[in-house]
Amino acid sequence: LLRMAAAGIPVPAIMVSAEDVTRGKPAPDCFLLAAKRLGVEARDCLVFEDAPAGIAAGEASGASVMVISATHVHPVVTQHASIATYDALGVATDDNGWMIIEPQRDAA
Repeated sequence: LLRMAAAGIPVPAIMVSAEDVTRGKPAPDCFLLAAKRLGVEARDCLVFEDAPAGIAAGEASGASVMVISATHVHPVVTQHASIATYDALGVATDDNGWMIIEPQRDAA
């Protein structure tokens, strides 16, 4: 939470950290618990991950996985959909409060 505060990121209403689960990644426990806290099935979730253990955890949970491929010196190669950085995405909210994630469009 200290890092989030230092970065100016608001604390989400629902959050799962390593302390909330007994098994860490690549076990799916964190993603399964997050889905449960959200009141949805993991299969209805989209996991963003940049590391092989996290990708494996997302797969094991049954969620869809989006790989952030350029966060390491050696980009992750995957069969999943991937983006280089979060800057490639735009996020909006629909009338029902659901998040809409779209490719970021250039202002040109």
